[in-house]
Amino acid sequence: MSVHQGELSQLDRNAPNYGANTYVDFNTFYFQASSTSHGGSSGSPVVDVEGNAVALNAGSNRSSGASFFLPLERIVYALEYVRRWEVPPRGTLQAVFKHITHVQAAHLGLDTEAAAREGVLADSTTGVLSVDKIMPGGPADGKLEVGDIIIGIENKPNPAFPELFEVIDSLVGSSVSMRVYSHSKFKTVTIDVKDLYDITPSQFLRIGDAVLHNLSLQLAFYSSARITGVYIANGGRGFFACSDLGRRNVIQAVNGTPTPDLHALMDVLQHVGRDDPIVVKVIDHRDPRDEAVFVTHVPPVCTPAQVFTRSKITGFWSREPFTGMSKPGYTVAIPTNGLVVSPVIGSTNSEAVVDAAVGLAQSIEYAAVSISSNSVCPASGQYSMTETGSGFIVCKQRGIILCSTRLVRNPTSILRVTFLGLVSTSATLAFVHPLYPVAFLKYHPAHLHAADCDVDRQLVELDLSSPNIVAARLVAGSRATVLMGTRNGSLEVVPTSVSGRSPWSTSTCSACLDQRFYNTEVFNLSPEPDSSVGDLGVVCDANNGIRGLWVCLPSCHHNRHRKKYIGLDTLLLLPALESLCASDASPDVVHVLDVEFKRLTLEIAKVLGVSSSHIRELAQAPPVRRGVFMVSNILRKRQPEAVSLEIGDVVLKVGDKRAWHIGDLACLREKDEAELTIVRNGKEITLSVPTTSLAGKHTRRIIYWAGMFIQEPHLTALEQASCPWLNVFCSIVAGGSPVESDLYGGNFFITEIDGRPILTLDDVVSVARDIKSPDTETFNRNVASGLRLRGGKIPGRFVKVSLVKLTGETKIVSLHTHDLYNPAWHIHRGPLISDNWVWEKL
Repeated sequence: MSVHQGELSQLDRNAPNYGANTYVDFNTFYFQASSTSHGGSSGSPVVDVEGNAVALNAGSNRSSGASFFLPLERIVYALEYVRRWEVPPRGTLQAVFKHITHVQAAHLGLDTEAAAREGVLADSTTGVLSVDKIMPGGPADGKLEVGDIIIGIENKPNPAFPELFEVIDSLVGSSVSMRVYSHSKFKTVTIDVKDLYDITPSQFLRIGDAVLHNLSLQLAFYSSARITGVYIANGGRGFFACSDLGRRNVIQAVNGTPTPDLHALMDVLQHVGRDDPIVVKVIDHRDPRDEAVFVTHVPPVCTPAQVFTRSKITGFWSREPFTGMSKPGYTVAIPTNGLVVSPVIGSTNSEAVVDAAVGLAQSIEYAAVSISSNSVCPASGQYSMTETGSGFIVCKQRGIILCSTRLVRNPTSILRVTFLGLVSTSATLAFVHPLYPVAFLKYHPAHLHAADCDVDRQLVELDLSSPNIVAARLVAGSRATVLMGTRNGSLEVVPTSVSGRSPWSTSTCSACLDQRFYNTEVFNLSPEPDSSVGDLGVVCDANNGIRGLWVCLPSCHHNRHRKKYIGLDTLLLLPALESLCASDASPDVVHVLDVEFKRLTLEIAKVLGVSSSHIRELAQAPPVRRGVFMVSNILRKRQPEAVSLEIGDVVLKVGDKRAWHIGDLACLREKDEAELTIVRNGKEITLSVPTTSLAGKHTRRIIYWAGMFIQEPHLTALEQASCPWLNVFCSIVAGGSPVESDLYGGNFFITEIDGRPILTLDDVVSVARDIKSPDTETFNRNVASGLRLRGGKIPGRFVKVSLVKLTGETKIVSLHTHDLYNPAWHIHRGPLISDNWVWEKL
């Protein structure tokens, strides 16, 4: 505790305004003083020189040093009720008043002598109250007007804030008589006093990551909006599969049915099935004129919906399951009157199309799909997110779609694919390529066979194969055409040319550990296609052969900069695509050396010890293939005794094959060991270096316990960790959870809980079940029934957790599990590419 001195300079200050979307008091006086208090001290007692509490510290102005204190009159009023285990009555006129001086009142037309006859004496008070804002549809609407001056209430003249609300709070459910000065006249108005608790949200619905509750007086205050509708408090992530439908929107209607409050919304959702389409009409609470209509859906997998209700007696929240949206959903199908089947991509039938480029664009359009992605929970350093974008069918028979990893940064993504704008169906995340920013999705073609309009017969697939690897790479100066897929599934054709090829790598955000890419050669286009069009395009050469992809790079929520694209050769994706088309098992086609390479000139290579014979052989190659590769970074550390590459090693051959291209070193397909010819410390040697299979690095299980999202470490975490052999990793900490204050942000390994070693995720599950409080449901029922719960405590207990940060630093924290508000659960999916996520309570 620290003590700050100050002198009260004002006792009748209007409540400070801290800005939009911030909690602001109104209808109360504030004290003001210069006490240099700072953030974090809100609620501290303000005492006079006699030691008596006179106010609570509430805020400050950083630029002036002024501090603002909340007086105690109405706090003492509430305290007396709370001591008796009663709820203090609180009335509201849904109007905002402000204190003005007598001079300001005179400017509004109030004559001093006339006011004195009404009982307002200028020499005994510092001012009067005037009407500053009236909420539409409230009890004061039509009775008071902005600018009216309050002369008296219930025959009591010139009330200040404490006297005004002493009367209003005592008349809840009845009416109050007010004497006001309005339009140069004195008049008496009678206003019904409403219960403030009726417009104070005490219940919210949680569906996935979304939190929905009634619009409150505090929120409606900013825009003088009518207090009606359901506010989206925590964004639509995990509920609304639409990126534009998020925080600060107010739901006005669902499926054409008005939703004036949360109960009305829940009544509508009772009749909505899983994955059913939902038509949502919203307004922006900051600007009620801004209306929008979205077509969205509830994802087929998310954490169970729950309704939380606050007890007025104890302040605790009880929870109960929400049974809406439980009936099976269906696949949307729109009947059509016979679409023309597009020719297969690559067809040379000159009678079918006059111009080859136009024909190719028309063909690829029948391979384009639109994709919406909605994640179940935070995972792998990525928060819950909703994204929309485009993709292309690459295997029609197996139902394989190619898209950018921008849509699936979170591995718990629940996906929905729309074909030709006619039929939509769910899909699973089949494979995220660990080296390149592309992903493959899996849908069930049988779902399309059952559609009314026989969409499956009209769809075509991209042929990414090429008989000649060298010819498959686009070279600098060649003409190209980019066919960009848009979010609605259509195409935009952009003529361009290849401006060059270059090695490429990305960095990692230290906060969320987003996926980084390296050991890759990309091509650049000039002019670049418009970044606002889509996130994936097909790049064709002058002969209309598909040679590459124009891919939007994923960016984490910390780096929402302008979209950046790269050109990627299609031949890099063929091993993964072949595996996906052959089996339901997750592909095991990416084996890497756990290092990052840098290309050297022959001059530098000679200095590092590369022999003259190698230099002469390399010098005879074309310039594009002239160079050698040096290890520049170790990505995943091995045990000291293990055979491994070292920084500075120059790699000449893989087996008996010359390493001409970075692709020869980046991905060693299905090789558990690689025989490398290298130059180390000026000497040429041969090493058998074990490779790392990246097949098992895809997240397939998430545990939520005590506010931590726990999983096996994902690929980027292993690259950043000083101890990559640990297997239990917390990637994200939930906001408001017990552990947030000590471990904000996550990114640490868990090694012990209450002295029990944690080696696997099963160990976490075992601990969570063993220490779960048996009193949780009893406590929940008691809160819901309104029991007083004298001395009641939230179920759970304190536990000691041993952690290891990515840097290797060890830390021990003590946290409360809060079993009622943070129940433990986990989600998991099977090993097959078509397996869905399944939620289970622990």
